[in-house]
Amino acid sequence: MKKKRRIVLNEQPEEEVKVTNSNVNLKKEYVSDILKSRKLPIVLLDPLWHTMRDSIQSDIIKAQEKNLKELLKEQGRLNNDYKEYSTVKQNFLKEILNLSGEVQVDGNSESIEALNKLHQSTVGVNQKLEDIEKRISEVEVEIESANREIIEEMIAVGYEYIDVCKEKEIRLEREITQLREQMLLKTAEKKKCEKLLKDVYNYLHSIVGREQIEVIDRGLGDKK
Repeated sequence: MKKKRRIVLNEQPEEEVKVTNSNVNLKKEYVSDILKSRKLPIVLLDPLWHTMRDSIQSDIIKAQEKNLKELLKEQGRLNNDYKEYSTVKQNFLKEILNLSGEVQVDGNSESIEALNKLHQSTVGVNQKLEDIEKRISEVEVEIESANREIIEEMIAVGYEYIDVCKEKEIRLEREITQLREQMLLKTAEKKKCEKLLKDVYNYLHSIVGREQIEVIDRGLGDKK
């Protein structure tokens, strides 16, 4: 299925410029190669992005923007979970330290049982922290990938629009030149008519006189 890519001007859907997918794809390959080793800012955190996204529209940008939003939300949840589990682990370690002292003093069976449970709980928390750390690393990679896809697509579509505009600019300049030449020709033609009109009036005045020409004008000339 073809990707929909377009430029919308002045936030008016009817004022849009369609770009060619094959050309955009070629530009995107080039852009991707140039940016592959560069750290890119997260577009959703840039206020200017929300202005540009209304003009540069693409199915790829739309899908990856949605994906990026969900990934950023997940990243936030994971970071909060990690902090909470880290706090739980610290509390468990404090309790283990306290109970270990009691066990060494009196060897109370209840304290030993509680200590064993705390050890098991701490193992569970450690596993949860490892799982969260792993997912945080995966999400960071996915965020970078989705964000890079958006930026590469935006640049490629933007440069295709620039090329389209350049072609249009050349065409319009050619049309302007033609219109300017036509204007000069018509201006010269107008001046020619004005001169002929003046010459005819002068000649007629010299033959029959001004008063007679005024009478003829009223009958045959401009009646406005």
